[in-house]
Amino acid sequence: MTFRLLLFLLTFLAGVMFAQPSLFGPVSGHLRAGDFAPAIVFTRVLNAGSASPWTPESLSGQVTVLAFFPDTSHNLQSVSRWNALVDKYRSQPIQFVWITGEQESSLLPWLQEHPIKGWVFHDPDGATGRAYGMEDAAAVIIGNDRRILGFDPSMLPEEETVKAALDGRITTTRPQSSMATLQAFAESGLVLLNAESSRMPRYEAHKPNFPPSYTVHISPAKEANSGEADRGDFAGDTDRDFQGFALRLLLAQIYDINPIRLYLPPALDNNQRYDIAINLPEPESTERVNARILQGIQEHFGVIASREERLLDVYVVTAANGKPPAPLAKTDDDLNSSGSGFSSLQFQHPKDMTDPEAFMNAKRPIGDIRGISLEGTLDHFCHTLESALDRPVVNETAMQGVYEFDVKTTESSENGFLDRLRNQFNLSIAPAQRRVQIVVLKPR
Repeated sequence: MTFRLLLFLLTFLAGVMFAQPSLFGPVSGHLRAGDFAPAIVFTRVLNAGSASPWTPESLSGQVTVLAFFPDTSHNLQSVSRWNALVDKYRSQPIQFVWITGEQESSLLPWLQEHPIKGWVFHDPDGATGRAYGMEDAAAVIIGNDRRILGFDPSMLPEEETVKAALDGRITTTRPQSSMATLQAFAESGLVLLNAESSRMPRYEAHKPNFPPSYTVHISPAKEANSGEADRGDFAGDTDRDFQGFALRLLLAQIYDINPIRLYLPPALDNNQRYDIAINLPEPESTERVNARILQGIQEHFGVIASREERLLDVYVVTAANGKPPAPLAKTDDDLNSSGSGFSSLQFQHPKDMTDPEAFMNAKRPIGDIRGISLEGTLDHFCHTLESALDRPVVNETAMQGVYEFDVKTTESSENGFLDRLRNQFNLSIAPAQRRVQIVVLKPR
């Protein structure tokens, strides 16, 4: 059985969450799966998805995939994937609706060169997004009875989700957190969507309630023993609040490295979760705040953190014949700060796992990887692989630019991933030893 990394086994907020308004303006209410889908509001039809004009009744009688892209011209890859979906399901009882609010001055010239298939509506005021209770961009799947089936936070649904909507295999009921129920869920063929749209983090709900100072407050996470800690990394102008983090994951986030590059004393290398927060008298840079939190961690746990180079077992990625594929035509504006667009990782289900938390945190050999879907640089490709493997991944390709990786194999194909990676991208991955920089925590 193959699982997609971070599909539903483990849920936490990664990255710094700053208070921000809805993308579409103030939202007064949030719809749920099963609710009647509101009418789509638009000022202009940028592309017609059928010969018949759009009417409020157009949302009935067939499945609808409704995608919100406030910014369209910087999402060429998503447009390409969208167009492929439209083409594949052209003869099926399903319609695809793309809603954008981008300014016409940049949008219209771009669409002349990169047409979007299906229905494309211009909603610069964000009226439809507000009507659907959308605070963040996402996709909404609507059934042929005009009832909402669910919300897909990935913005652009996978083909598996589209097919499940047509087959009546969408659910919003999460399985219980045991490996047996998760395995049964995966075998059921059901596809899980959210019952509500994603909501922007509320700063007020996470602001520390202690007086401003330079003290770092560290305590066991709320409800940590039940495994239901509200994990997240929240920040305001003068405060930073890590909630429900194991120490290894928290340090990895502060250092911006994969946890495999951290060495902790055995007594601290466990799944104990902590709430760690600081409320400063005045604003400071993120780097300075992180340094204060790191110092507080060292003092609280009686350790010293330092960067070291060590000779380690690693996986080395090379261009097999020195001839890598041509990169995509991408600019920095098309990617996030890590040099990536979308990414997901699939791997073999370890048969001896019974704890979902351990399943997600397990470090696996390269042979357990069954697929990767990723748009980004080679460094990001290596970083994504390394996040689930049992050793660091070293990029020795010297490849520059942005690439689209889509490598998938079957459960029974023992070395299929490595073979397909070599055939499709001329990349080889092999075990070796290299000197690698890591972060080491030692007792004082």
